Amino acid sequence: MSLTSKQLLQLETPCVVIDMELARKNCTDMQRKADRYRCSLRPHVKTHKMPLFADMQLEAGATGITCCKVSEAEVMAQAGVQDIFIAYPLVGKARLERAMALRRRVRRLIFGVDSLETAQLLQNAAAACGQTAEVRIEVDTGAGRTGVPREGALKLAKFVKTMPNLELTGIYTFKGLIFRGRSTSDFEQAAREEG
Repeated sequence: MSLTSKQLLQLETPCVVIDMELARKNCTDMQRKADRYRCSLRPHVKTHKMPLFADMQLEAGATGITCCKVSEAEVMAQAGVQDIFIAYPLVGKARLERAMALRRRVRRLIFGVDSLETAQLLQNAAAACGQTAEVRIEVDTGAGRTGVPREGALKLAKFVKTMPNLELTGIYTFKGLIFRGRSTSDFEQAAREEG
């Protein structure tokens, strides 16, 4: 149900007004696009940070969600989300301990690593709890933000494979609209280079 002009004028500002029908349509449309290309969709919740919308995305067919931080993942798990990827590599004993506690509460928790150091920290935390941590390696494909440089990706993958409490299941990247190290508006060219 959309708000009438009169209702909109009565709202106290600032406030948030969400068109739920449009939000549901957006989730469904994105899932259809992923399905058309036979891709699993694991949306990043940083755009909404709300379990309501994570549930909407999962109901539309997403395989799981992606979070930046342990705190975001904890909120989603508390709301019942059971397949979570924490894409930002975790540093710090408190974060790692919270992540290991969360690992026991959800069906699947995937961790991002981007260096020998973050892999070793995760290995130590998982071993201390007697757990195995599913890991994906972040590779820098041009954004220069995070991720192991391409030339170091194989070394990091081999290192992770030697860790008894880490299970390497893939790679990921944050590319952005970058082509040959420079900003571009050519989505297709940037995507081809990233691939």
